[in-house]
Amino acid sequence: MIKMFSMSDLQKCSDLYVRVFNGEPWNEKWTNDTAHARLLEFVENKRFLGYTLWESDELIGAIFCHVKTFYSGNEIFIEEMWISPDYQRKGCGKLLMDGVEKYAKENGITSIALLTGKDKPAFNFYKKLDYNHLEFLAFMYKHIK
Repeated sequence: MIKMFSMSDLQKCSDLYVRVFNGEPWNEKWTNDTAHARLLEFVENKRFLGYTLWESDELIGAIFCHVKTFYSGNEIFIEEMWISPDYQRKGCGKLLMDGVEKYAKENGITSIALLTGKDKPAFNFYKKLDYNHLEFLAFMYKHIK
């Protein structure tokens, strides 16, 4: 079942976030504190949009977005989406994406944007959902030591 994010879901979202992104293929090093802080930063955005996905009382996925002003109208920017490893490749991500797209249509939002790694399974997932890979954009990053 998909439902709108509630602050009472934040701890479960943080716990699942750590489990997902510390595993393959990301192998990141999140702690419960850093995950909680990151997700809270998204939630505190005044135009935050979030959905959670549940199997009975178990959180199995979430998507955190925010609405942004763009020259062609409002757009939804997907900040993060994560699905429990036990439920990946079973249509759960599509359910969350469908929820975001439904919200966009109902609210006159003109586009949905996101960033993902070309070397990650998510890249092909988004392509299957008709998202375009824009070759002319570059994500720039510098690690500060």
